[in-house]
Amino acid sequence: MAYKANPAKIGAQNTEKSRKMPSKPLLPATDTPCPCGTQKPLNDCCLPFIKGMLNPTTAEQLMRSRYSAHSLLAIDYLWDTWSPEQRLRSNKGDILIWAESCDWLGLQILATQQGGASDDKGIVEFIAMFRSQGQIQQHHEISHFKKVLGKWLYVDHQA
Repeated sequence: MAYKANPAKIGAQNTEKSRKMPSKPLLPATDTPCPCGTQKPLNDCCLPFIKGMLNPTTAEQLMRSRYSAHSLLAIDYLWDTWSPEQRLRSNKGDILIWAESCDWLGLQILATQQGGASDDKGIVEFIAMFRSQGQIQQHHEISHFKKVLGKWLYVDHQA
């Protein structure tokens, strides 16, 4: 199932353009399958994380919820789950431009290292499929996560 955001052009990743943020994420019916690919209903999968009702207990849960947040334009959640170091490299406007420019088609988790409930760091390798400017593309990434004060955060990646 593709999650269609409003069309927009991909902007430079480190611009300081001010951009009006959507007032609320795009939320389909809560019984819709979660965009992250678990086949669970959105309400029983990533939505409680995105709404701030729960925190992911593993790095993979954070990765999946961040993918879902991209597809739902939940920019505040993406920002809040970035490590402070990552926040220095971008801004919410850039995240929104990227998320809006894509129709998110699916997520495939390839591997995880550490990242369990009792770990302080973890690695998740994944492929995100999306359509941008009419072209189907894949983004292959190895993401690094760390737990800070009991909360998983996205640190950086190798693409």
